[in-house]
Amino acid sequence: MGSDERDYLLGGISLAENYLVLGEEEYLVQARVGELAKEHAGADDWGRERLSGWEEARAKLLDTPMFSGPRVFLLDYQALAAAKPDPDRVTKLLASHENVLILYCRGKADRRTSLFKGVAKEAKLIDLVPPRGYALTRWVETRAKELGAARIDKRAAEKLVYLAGTNMLALENELNKLVAYCPAITEETVDKLAASSLQTNIFALVDSAAGGQAAKALVLAERMLRSGEGAAYILYMLGRQYRLLFRFLFYREQQKGIAEIQKILPTMHPYAFQNLGTQGSKLSLRHCAFALQAIQEADWELKTGRLAGAALLQKLLVKIAKK
Repeated sequence: MGSDERDYLLGGISLAENYLVLGEEEYLVQARVGELAKEHAGADDWGRERLSGWEEARAKLLDTPMFSGPRVFLLDYQALAAAKPDPDRVTKLLASHENVLILYCRGKADRRTSLFKGVAKEAKLIDLVPPRGYALTRWVETRAKELGAARIDKRAAEKLVYLAGTNMLALENELNKLVAYCPAITEETVDKLAASSLQTNIFALVDSAAGGQAAKALVLAERMLRSGEGAAYILYMLGRQYRLLFRFLFYREQQKGIAEIQKILPTMHPYAFQNLGTQGSKLSLRHCAFALQAIQEADWELKTGRLAGAALLQKLLVKIAKK
């Protein structure tokens, strides 16, 4: 029996504590994972660790000596699934370790697979449903007040959702800018400040990084920070764009045509898809995977307070702009 198949069961009761956090909204997934990590590890950064995939999970989950105290491990479900591990071995591992494992999935997971069913059997499933319609407008009003708004008009909240879309991380980013500009948020202030040109800036930033133009990428990132964009949101948008690029490049290597790839990927404006193809021509699948790993590491550094703001983005962009 391999080390990943050892059975740490006392009296027939597993000491493992597993969670599977699912959600299409990055904002909700990040928040829930953060809450769970804090609940089990407190503010102790050394008490938690992000795992890169199945092999590292096998190596580390059962490495903690018995009775030494559990640690908190975080693992992206998509990274686990990408390794195509044997579902039975995964289920056995989840049932036998002594730690806290928080699996998370940003986006849709295929619930029909044996892997998903096995993980869901051994983990507490937390299915996050994002607010929509009136509920989302109410969330914008509540969140604005939590961020320091003296008041926010209902019509202003509705207008913000209309301009910035339903992505909650984007909405939070816009609310931060609005509150900093004026604590009383009205429809007029939303019209003036919200949703200016972030997507255009992200395209330009990725273009520079993909083309190996680190200096240009650094200037763009500094300009975005000065305009009020948060480092967390810039990281999120970078991650989103590089995940799309990874899928584009993967399908292209599978000899799929452009029209077929466009149907497979999430619905996007034709101009946005054209930009994706242009950026994809500057990158290899391997370098794109490297960039995604670097973005994930930067996200972890931001969340743990090791780096923030301009220093964080500078380190990341210099790394991923290298050819």
